Amino acid sequence: MKVTKLILRNVFRNKMRSALTVLLMAAIFFFVATLLSILENFTMFSDAGKGQNRLAVQSAISLANVLPIAHEAKIRQIPGIVDACEMQWFGAYYKEPKNFFANFAVDHRHMKTVFDDYHMSDAEFQAFANDRQGAIVGPELMKRFGWKVGDRITLKSTIFPMNPELNIRAVYEHPVDTSSLMFHMDYFQQAMGNQGWVGMFWVKVKDAKNMNAVGKQIDDMFRNSTDPTETFTEKEFQLNFLSMMGDIKLLFHSISLCAIFMVIMLAAITMSMSARERVTEIAVLKAIGFSRRLVLMLMLIEFTTLTFIGGIAGVIAGKLVYRVVNMTKITQGFLVNFTLFPNSIVICIAASVAVGIVAGGWPAMRSAKMSVVDGLRRVV
Repeated sequence: MKVTKLILRNVFRNKMRSALTVLLMAAIFFFVATLLSILENFTMFSDAGKGQNRLAVQSAISLANVLPIAHEAKIRQIPGIVDACEMQWFGAYYKEPKNFFANFAVDHRHMKTVFDDYHMSDAEFQAFANDRQGAIVGPELMKRFGWKVGDRITLKSTIFPMNPELNIRAVYEHPVDTSSLMFHMDYFQQAMGNQGWVGMFWVKVKDAKNMNAVGKQIDDMFRNSTDPTETFTEKEFQLNFLSMMGDIKLLFHSISLCAIFMVIMLAAITMSMSARERVTEIAVLKAIGFSRRLVLMLMLIEFTTLTFIGGIAGVIAGKLVYRVVNMTKITQGFLVNFTLFPNSIVICIAASVAVGIVAGGWPAMRSAKMSVVDGLRRVV
């Protein structure tokens, strides 16, 4: 009990320095936890269609190139395919450019089969299907813009020469994607003059084991045509989409490691100052019977307690901040349902303990090895 009291008293003996150290640790681990959670959010996004047996068929030239709608009939002839659905990225915003979100034109006749993880009542879907200008909207968008079912909205396109006027007919439920809007492919094609082109196809495969084989068959079918295809599983497609922004995973991990290295250096300076101030005190402890091992343990526990408190404060601050701050809105749907995830929290707390051990190790060992005579002879 006396040892615990001694540790707590020494942790906060210099209140100003201890408070600043905790604030520094909290700020850096808040930053690191945020970066790691963004990466986890990307992983969650890429796993959104896991188990749905979907393939994405796009142009082999680039995602920006279109494919002839005639490809769809040929794709359906391949054994093992349940259904196929046309999709076109529309790239519009609501009222102002800052109100950007994911929006697509889809073939409503095949959407329910291919995208069966997007749930809504049969009545809602039928209302959408029966309205050529109908739209299906995610719950986050409904909340963000104050929309309700039955509202009429206008999107402003950044790509196509049309601004669709849409009627909100249904709100879908999905475990990950909560901020997308989908409207009729027929409406899009009619407005564009029925040119016979589409951005991509999504294909539902009966057996997940055959997905790679089916994807290869699709690409082989059009390999020598004027419009070759490239087919991906849904996870591969999402990862490729994210990779267009560069190697974010490597970048974020590098930044996190640099931040932790920086906090180790700053913590080491602080802890060295603390150890130097306590030379005489440590000599007295050793003189009254404290062993080297006990002195080393006490100082490491003190230093680690300080960094641990900082780590805990950082992740708690992150949880509170992201409860209040709507990152989906701020990032325009790029980060959906963002929070600090458990894995990121555990990593940061473990890292805060490691920082205390690494940064405080050298000052603690020097103090433990110091002789009683040398310690009592020095005046700090």
